[in-house]
Amino acid sequence: MMILVWFVACIIFAFVNKFLGDSGHALELFAVLIGIALFLINRLKKKNYTK
Repeated sequence: MMILVWFVACIIFAFVNKFLGDSGHALELFAVLIGIALFLINRLKKKNYTK
């Protein structure tokens, strides 16, 4: 699971860095996107697939 989180974080960082670069809002956008991604990973992990 940690490897998945690491890959997601790296991919999000690459996109934010490419689009915003040295903008002052890059860190805030990165933090928000990582929070959303971790929330979605947690929701998918806990989803019950045996219906």
